[in-house]
Amino acid sequence: MKNKTVKGIIALAVVTALSFGIIIGSKALSTDMTGSTGTTEAKVTEELDVNDVENIDKAVKTEDGYIVTVRQKGYGGDIVMNVSFDEAASMITKLEITEQNETESLGSKITESDFLNQFNGIKAPVYLPGMTVGEDGSVEESNSGTADLTVLDNVTFTDGTYTAKAEPDSNGFTEEVNLTVKDGKITAVNWDGIKEDGTKKSVISENGEYVMTEDGPTWKEQAEALADALIQNQSLTFLETNAEGKTDAVSGVSISVGGFISLAADCMAQAANVELTPSHEEDTDTSAQNGTQIDAVSGATVSSTAVVTGINHAYEFLQTISNDSSVRKSTKTN
Repeated sequence: MKNKTVKGIIALAVVTALSFGIIIGSKALSTDMTGSTGTTEAKVTEELDVNDVENIDKAVKTEDGYIVTVRQKGYGGDIVMNVSFDEAASMITKLEITEQNETESLGSKITESDFLNQFNGIKAPVYLPGMTVGEDGSVEESNSGTADLTVLDNVTFTDGTYTAKAEPDSNGFTEEVNLTVKDGKITAVNWDGIKEDGTKKSVISENGEYVMTEDGPTWKEQAEALADALIQNQSLTFLETNAEGKTDAVSGVSISVGGFISLAADCMAQAANVELTPSHEEDTDTSAQNGTQIDAVSGATVSSTAVVTGINHAYEFLQTISNDSSVRKSTKTN
């Protein structure tokens, strides 16, 4: 009798444990089915036609708005993101990066909350500082507010050493340019990024701790190539940049050169005793009227630009869908 009672208690315990296991497993399965992309969290009411639409993998209408899956070329390959919009298809409600192969600790920071949370609740289109949004949703360099470098051509430089510094970036580096003039000519230029503890970007790039490309020149080598080009040209106007802040004017240089140009121009202005003025001052505020500015990941302009461009492609696609719907409604009414 005693053995039967013990066996009964054990059997009850086993059944109870199994029941709890089933409940917990069901909850875990339910959580997994919602996924991390967010597309299954909102009820899809309609799948939109994205055939022959460049960069758009998928687009759906939900109870709360829209979700567009965009594929955009980044630094290390395609970046795939889900961009959620409100019912008016104008406000971004959420941004998620679902696939990326960007450089570790640089471009890969586009997946971190500090970068992603900027997009919650802002109006599209979006743009980076110093850039504007093109009609096709691409990000373009803006001349608004940038210094007119032509004032530094054909000037007389006073001998001496001149220094210009930027504000510390998100990685703690303060960019600095030192420029030396002798006999009225620029004879030496040094560009570096320095932390409060004295750590120099040039040094850690040589040690392999600050990698720009796996098989290309180091950051230090590229910075030196820019400095040599400035000494050779005695001018900055040859350094034309593209929408990503990069230049083809100096062989082997793939890093963003905007910081170098700005600081070197400051040093040259000091040496020439001239004042730099923004070009196209009358257009300074126009970009702010056409979208919302967000901050790029420091040191990862290409990755940041790819994300911004992808978001704007998604926005442009939804505007096209909305316009087509309006035309169809108007035609039916008439």
